[in-house]
Formats: sequence, structure tokens, C-alpha cells
Amino acid sequence: MKVRHRITLWVSLAGLLSSLILSLIVFFWGLESPYEFLDQELEIRAHNLFEELIRQSADGQPLDPPTLDRFTHLYWSKVYDQHGQLLSASRLAREINMPLKPGTKGYMVTTDIPLNHFYSDEDPIPTAFWNRVFTLVGKTKTYRIHLARPVESLVYESIESATMIGSALLASTLILILVSYRVAGRILKPVREINRLAAAINEQTLEKRIPLTGNRDEIDELATTLNEMFDRLHFSFMRQKEFLANASHELKTPLTLLRLSTEEILQDQHLPASVQEKLLGQERSLARISQLVKGLLDLSRLELTENLERERFCGNKLITEVVEEFQGLMQERSIRFAGDLTATLPISADREKIRRLLINLVDNAIRYNQPGGEIRCETGRKDHEIILRLANTGPGIATADRERVFEQFFRCEPSRSIARGGSGLGLTIVKRIVDLHDGTIAISSEPPAWTVFTVRLPASDE
Repeated sequence: MKVRHRITLWVSLAGLLSSLILSLIVFFWGLESPYEFLDQELEIRAHNLFEELIRQSADGQPLDPPTLDRFTHLYWSKVYDQHGQLLSASRLAREINMPLKPGTKGYMVTTDIPLNHFYSDEDPIPTAFWNRVFTLVGKTKTYRIHLARPVESLVYESIESATMIGSALLASTLILILVSYRVAGRILKPVREINRLAAAINEQTLEKRIPLTGNRDEIDELATTLNEMFDRLHFSFMRQKEFLANASHELKTPLTLLRLSTEEILQDQHLPASVQEKLLGQERSLARISQLVKGLLDLSRLELTENLERERFCGNKLITEVVEEFQGLMQERSIRFAGDLTATLPISADREKIRRLLINLVDNAIRYNQPGGEIRCETGRKDHEIILRLANTGPGIATADRERVFEQFFRCEPSRSIARGGSGLGLTIVKRIVDLHDGTIAISSEPPAWTVFTVRLPASDE
């Protein structure tokens, strides 16, 4: 799960929990509030009725039911004396029976009578009666007054309240999820930007750095730490490349001297055959080592430089010159070359580096070709790109090896590659030259069919 989703989840859960607790408090408070108002209303009505009872009993006359009914209009009421004998009952009390539950707390009794029977503007839902029993003591008499008021069933009110609160809770949760997702995105936006910039920094772009926001927060601390790490990596890479270049340069001279000395000794016609054979083996080994050192030196120079000496020249003419250099080797292996290079193909690039690129590609096409095989070359311009395709017959390149052929010293088939010669740096140098020109190179190969290298370089608009 992504960090943004986790932040959204935790913030939403925290908000949902707090909203749920608040909603429950409001819900239960809403359930208790009507009972408190009903208790106050019934208590006031009971005291009014009690005062009327005291007034009538003081005159020594029997209780007057019509007068008492005026005090209990739309109320259910029964009055008992201190011995529990019923003294008076309201009209509703004569029609409906209510259980008497002595105590100080109220209680609800549900009936089947529709509520609009008592209140014309109400819905025809079952009526509930909220009951209270009051024991009121006068100077000479004590009365127990049982009062009840018809009300809407609080079950329906509770369901309606719960539905409204649940709907509001769901809506607030959805809003909270949306807002927290957006806020998490804004919080993590600098981290995503740092991740994008860090992913764009590789061994060729180690000089790039992540810009700071200037807020001096944790994001800036992370960017600073990454920049310091890139500084150390850049320093280590540059030291390594400089060491490789210096070592290759220092090895070049003694190796050349050794080859010259070996060739000079081989010219002695009086050498025994066994010694001559050993010297020839050493000469071949020195040649391979010299080729490897030359490749390392060229690669080191390319990696250390970022500048190109651009000039205008004809690409097809340069390809023709390179192919002519390999005519002897192609004739020796009976390899045919096919390609129309007569058209003018203007290129603005570093001529020497493009020449080295072509040499390595043609040498690779010959080295890994089959006897009597063929090399095809196609060039052209499309949109704003110069396109070069060089194809050769041969064993082809397996799918798993196509992305690795540009790695240093990588060989698809080590045993056969060593037998064919080469240092394993030719295509690495080609890739570096293409990158310096802001171009691309791709391989397509289906063993044992053609292997095609496609180079695309930006075309100049001049």
C-alpha cells in the first residue's frame, strides 16, 4: 500500500472514530432530552391538579370531575388517595387503561391508537404515552396522581434520528476521505518530486542535484542528505574513471614496447620452432591486451568528457570511408556489403566520435557474422532524426541478452566471443557516443535471423 493511501486511511479512520463518538453522544442526548421536557411538563400539570384538589377538598364538597377534566385536557390522569382508592379519572383514563408503576422515574406505554386521534396535524402512527406517578402531600391529605401524555413513539423518532445521523456520518466520511487524499497528495508531492529527480540521476548525470524548497523542513533535510550522497558517489566515480584512464595510458607504452620487441625477435630466422611458436602465442596475447587497454582508454576519455566538437559533414560519405577500411577483412571472410550510400546525408556531430561509432558497429557486424554472410546498411532522415540501420547475418542475440550487450565486458557467448576476439567494450563505447549526442540505439534480433542495430541522432535544422 502506498504512503498516500496509508495516510488517507489513518486520517479517515481517526476522523470517522471522532465523528462516530460525537454522533453517539448527540444521539443519546437527543433521546434523553424529550423525556426531560415531558417530565417537567407532567410535573407542572400534576401540581396544578394537586392545587385544584386541595381547593375543592377545603370546601368540604365532593370532587368535581368536569372541573378536574379542564386541568387534564388531552392528558391521561388518575387520582388516588393515600389508601390507594381511585378518586378521579380523566376522559382518556376512562377509555384507556395504563399500568401503574410507582416510582420516581417515568415510563413509556405504547398503544395501537393512531396519533392523529389526539393531534389532527400528526401522522397516523401508533401513539405512546409517557407516564409519571407523583405522590404529593398536603396539610391534611396526600394524593397519588398518575399522569400520562400522548406522544409520538420515540422508537420512530430514534430510527429517524439514527438515519439522519448515519447519513451525515457517511457524507462526512466521504468528504474526509476525499480531503485527506488531496492533503496527503500535497504533503507527498515534494517526496514524489525528489523520487523523480533521484531516479533521473545515473552514472552519466551524477552532477545533477535535487533543488531545495527553502522551507528548512524534513523534505529539505531529505534532499540535502541525498545531495550529499550524490556528491560522494560523484567523487568516487570520477576518481575511478580518472584512475582507469591513467592506468590505461600508463600501460599503453610498455605494452607497445613489448609487442615491438617480440616482433623484432620473431624476425630472427635462426629461432628454434618451439621458441618461435611460444613467441607467436605471446604476441597474440599482447595484441589482445593492447586492444583491451585501448578500449579502456577510449571509454575513459568518453566518460570523462561532456563536450562535443560538432561539425557539418556527410554521414553517408563517412560510412563509405569506414566500410572501405574493412574491405580486406570482409573479402577474407566472404562477407557481402549492401547499401545505397550515394545520397547526401548532412549531419552536425562530432566527426571523430561518429567515426569511432561506425568502426565499432561495422567491426562487430563482421566479427559476429557467418562466413559468406551479408551486412546491410540503411540511412535516412525522418522528421528531426538521422536514422542509421546496420544489419548482419549471424547467430543473433537472445532476448535476455539484448539489454546487456551495452554493458562493459559483457559477451553473449563468452567462449565463442573470446575465440572471435574483441575486448567486450565496443558496444559500450557506441552507447556512450550515442548518449553524448542525445540519441538512442536499439537492437532487434531473432536468432538465427538478422541482427539489426538502429541508431537515431537528432538532426540539425541548419
